[in-house]
Amino acid sequence: MSTPNRSSLVHLSLQRALLGAIPSRLRAVTVRFDDTKVHFEAFFDGAIRDEDRETMSEVETELIADFPDDHEISHELIRLDPPALIPKDRAWVYYRQES
Repeated sequence: MSTPNRSSLVHLSLQRALLGAIPSRLRAVTVRFDDTKVHFEAFFDGAIRDEDRETMSEVETELIADFPDDHEISHELIRLDPPALIPKDRAWVYYRQES
């Protein structure tokens, strides 16, 4: 079950972890979570590079540091070229302005 405090904690933690880690091709970051799991998805414009994988892995590591050991933290990198739309059934943490 998600409480307002839990939601704020997850969102702020992920936003903090993303500071300085936003490549120009990153379109959006969404997050889903419950009491012991946090999963974020990073949507990229164009081919996903090794540097992108490394950067998002570092973001995950930063996120892991904010939660107890019994939490499962994971992420997924997804190629989604414009004009394809970012899924709206998730909470957005970052969204790039697009024309």
